[in-house]
Amino acid sequence: MKKIVLCLFLILALKAQDFYSLVEEVINLNKQVQNQTSTQILVQTAQEKTELMKKIATSITENQISQTPKLDQSISNLKSALANTQQIQNPYSLAVNTLELNELLAKKTLLQCAQILSQKNSFFTTHTEIKDTISKTIAEIKHYSNIPTNKLSKNEMQDFKSKQNHLEVILGSYTEILLFLENNTKLLLPENFWSNFDLAWFLDEMTNLMPQKLQHIMLAKAMLSLLIFSIFFLLRNIIVHLMLKGISTLSLFLKSKDIQDQIKKQIAKPVLWMVIIISFTFSLDILTYPNPVSPKLKVWINAGFIISLSWLTILLFKGYGIAILGSLAQKNNAFRREVINLLLKVLYFLIVLIAVLSLLKNFGFNISALIASLGIGGLAVAFAIKDMLANFFASVVLLFDNSFNQGDWIVCGEIEGTVVEIGLRRTTIRTFDNAMLFVPNSLLANGSVRNWNRRKRGRRIKFDVGLTYDSTPDQIRACIHDIQTMLLNHPQIAKEGDDRPPLSHYELDLKSNIISLDDLLGYKCNLFVVLEEFADSSINILIYCFSKTTNWGEWLDVRQDVMLKIMDILNSHNLSFAFPSQSLYIEKMPKQGAI
Repeated sequence: MKKIVLCLFLILALKAQDFYSLVEEVINLNKQVQNQTSTQILVQTAQEKTELMKKIATSITENQISQTPKLDQSISNLKSALANTQQIQNPYSLAVNTLELNELLAKKTLLQCAQILSQKNSFFTTHTEIKDTISKTIAEIKHYSNIPTNKLSKNEMQDFKSKQNHLEVILGSYTEILLFLENNTKLLLPENFWSNFDLAWFLDEMTNLMPQKLQHIMLAKAMLSLLIFSIFFLLRNIIVHLMLKGISTLSLFLKSKDIQDQIKKQIAKPVLWMVIIISFTFSLDILTYPNPVSPKLKVWINAGFIISLSWLTILLFKGYGIAILGSLAQKNNAFRREVINLLLKVLYFLIVLIAVLSLLKNFGFNISALIASLGIGGLAVAFAIKDMLANFFASVVLLFDNSFNQGDWIVCGEIEGTVVEIGLRRTTIRTFDNAMLFVPNSLLANGSVRNWNRRKRGRRIKFDVGLTYDSTPDQIRACIHDIQTMLLNHPQIAKEGDDRPPLSHYELDLKSNIISLDDLLGYKCNLFVVLEEFADSSINILIYCFSKTTNWGEWLDVRQDVMLKIMDILNSHNLSFAFPSQSLYIEKMPKQGAI
């Protein structure tokens, strides 16, 4: 029983052995055989190291890599000590501290490489990716062998030699392990077709399949490049359709099928260009392999891709962006259409700006220097576009001030009409004679704006009724009483006791004791029928009231009905409408025959 427990303990101990403990065993083996000449011992050690390296590969795939927070602290302490040594200008201490720091940095580099390789242990990782990671780590570790020893004396150099030899063994062991992993990448990846795929291998296979007279790597690359481009080109419509299928999930916000089809038709063009550019890039990469594509050609390919992507983004915002934001505005009254319009225009501007900056950077311009130069010339630019900036900030003020919305009937000086759109620079207004006005935002922001739409109930009806001077006081009193009674009983005339909808916003409810909500929201119900004045040719009765509706067409019908009923009341009291007239009095008639 004790033997079984001991065996289990040993198995668990071996299994628990992490990555760096196995690396240390390799280092110890290299130290042991450093001055060994026996062939048998060297062969045996090589076999042991091979087994250890296989275990190292297993520890990486199983992510048995211990975290070393103390390592970073030690590196930080050594860097501080090295800085102090450089100030003192002690060559020996500088060399020793640099050696110890390089040893720790090499260890950290190896651990980071192991963690990256562990993370890359997936289905879609290729052998090429693994080899690239390992080769970069080997180059970095070789750099840590550089120690500043040129200022050491002979005695210091002899004493330092053993320490340097120790570092070389460690760095050599790290390099040996990494080279083993580079040559045995199968140990780090699951077996599948994708992980075994490599462009060089594929081109070799294509070359071997070709007739012996035509076997040439350039011909294989040209054929594969043409094949890739042809596949993309022939399947371009299918690829575009699939991409649009994914994008069409945004169509849920659009009710009209015709609008959906039009948006898809528009965005199909930039998507098609992107597919063609990508296929051309792949083909070109294959054709120039293993060398990179010419930078001059790459610049123009990138420029085409940036323009296509920006074009697609603008069309997406123009189509689906408006639909999404419009749907939100319809569901939630807190979203104003004016804000959505301004937001979309700012987004268009930002997309174009990012596209232009990306193109400039792609063509080699220094963006940071360009922005700095704009800062220097900002004052001159500000003076040049001060009116434009004033209109832009005025549009922001109008939106936050909420003086009017799109669709409101406003009057500002000689400007009168319905607001069509509040833009970044100007507001579009449709006049009542069907002309279009383009008004700078600064004019509206600084002017007195009369908004006829900011009223909930009550559109004024005001006119005078002129009676002839032969009307008696009793007739006038009875007429005034009947007109007032008629207005009070009229279903379309606003009265004091009319029902009002409850407040829909808590802020308005809080303001009810501070301000007049009737005047804020636009409720008017004043009603006056009074004898106003003795005019030159009439006795005038003032009719002053408000219709319940604010709609112009409905208001005209209500006013017409009121006027006709007033005519009936006047007829019932035998009263007549006065009209402008003059009476001529002749004091003395001339005698006959007098000149």
